[in-house]
Amino acid sequence: MLGAFAKSRLSLLDSFPFQILFQSHSTLLLVYSFILLNLIPIPPFCIVLFSEITDTFVPTCPSMPLGERVDCFPDSGASQEICQERGCCWSPRDESNVPWCFFPTNYGYTVESQETPNSYAIKAKLTRMESPPLFGQHIKELAIDAEMQTKNRLRFKIYDPNNKRFEVPHEHILSLNPTPSSPINNTLQITQKPFGLTPKGMGFDTRMAPIVFEDQYIQLSAKLPSHNIYGLGEHVHRQYRHDTNWRTWPIFTRDAFPNGVNTPAPAVTYRTIGGVLDFYIFFGDTPEQVVHEFLELIGKPVIPAYWSLGFQLSRWNYGNLSIVKETVERNRAVDLPYDIQYTDIDYMEDKKDFTYDKVKFAELPQFAEFLHEKGQKYILILDPAIATSKRVGDALYESYDRGTAKNAWVTEADGVTPLIGEVWPGEAVFPDYTSQACIDWWVDEYERFYREVKHDALWIVSQF
Repeated sequence: MLGAFAKSRLSLLDSFPFQILFQSHSTLLLVYSFILLNLIPIPPFCIVLFSEITDTFVPTCPSMPLGERVDCFPDSGASQEICQERGCCWSPRDESNVPWCFFPTNYGYTVESQETPNSYAIKAKLTRMESPPLFGQHIKELAIDAEMQTKNRLRFKIYDPNNKRFEVPHEHILSLNPTPSSPINNTLQITQKPFGLTPKGMGFDTRMAPIVFEDQYIQLSAKLPSHNIYGLGEHVHRQYRHDTNWRTWPIFTRDAFPNGVNTPAPAVTYRTIGGVLDFYIFFGDTPEQVVHEFLELIGKPVIPAYWSLGFQLSRWNYGNLSIVKETVERNRAVDLPYDIQYTDIDYMEDKKDFTYDKVKFAELPQFAEFLHEKGQKYILILDPAIATSKRVGDALYESYDRGTAKNAWVTEADGVTPLIGEVWPGEAVFPDYTSQACIDWWVDEYERFYREVKHDALWIVSQF
């Protein structure tokens, strides 16, 4: 949330990893971070900020290069009065995009205690320095866990030790190696007050600005070793090398948090509205070495089937299977290189998953064999939206009934009531793929359907 009057979001969180690769002469680093995204808007409301220190706090505002200012007023409507109420520095400039309201040097957190369980790990407790909150509900105490997982991989996590917050599941991420080869003190330096992290000689220096950690606003800034910045999520940009002239980039979405801000320092600021900060930093002398380190952590990508790289044909609303077959035959007749034929949701009965239209697509169970005769493959679609209505003739929609019995759906805030939406089949519920019960239900339904309608691969549309 960004302001006294702002749209907020419920606590249902999703998460997306993002990456940033930057280069400094002979050293490259890949920062792989899990940032969390609130998805569900609720109506505007008023926030009243309480602070026992706003009357006495005096920001320390030293002279600094303009490119190193970190915006203390990322929302709209900045003014000197409101800026200073936040405990920030105010200095108008003529240059475009330079923030007039920026963070002081006596803001953020301080290290209260620090321990080294072994030579490869550091744990520390942080306490928020006396200063006004940015948006309210600041987290007073934080913890940081840092570990050298290999000689070229550093992980650190900053979180609230007193309250459980959503974290990205790490079931596919390896933990600390039993015999790491590089002591953490050779790589990571921790500044006590204000708290900051510096991977030695590698850039990504978080001392340039304070960490902000509030209930629904989290921010971390880091100075980088060069302007050669790549990555930072999936979004439309005109060149691979990012513009560092005060550019804000959304991470995986165009219009919502989280996002990253590139500044001329050069530096990057990450902003998000929930969860924790969980970073992996990879070191290497070449891009290939950094990518290798990255894949050692997350695993190698699956090599796709060779035929899946061929020419493919798909459209919605063929109408019936006869027209699909005519399309296939027409392309075969002119020797068009053509490996895969799809069918979209029109093959289904009333657009219901795990069904097919017994009238217009009556011979669908044999369609794969028809394609295989000429070395072609068949892919069909499934949507992650399950209709709540019955089937033709008032028959039971058993896929929905079995999912309901297994509590497989995304629920409302009470954790019980299925969340209802409207998609192609009309009123629908949504599989909760974070639930093992849902996974078991989905696998069972898919196996049942595959036994009925043979096919070579599945086209799964993203969650609605």
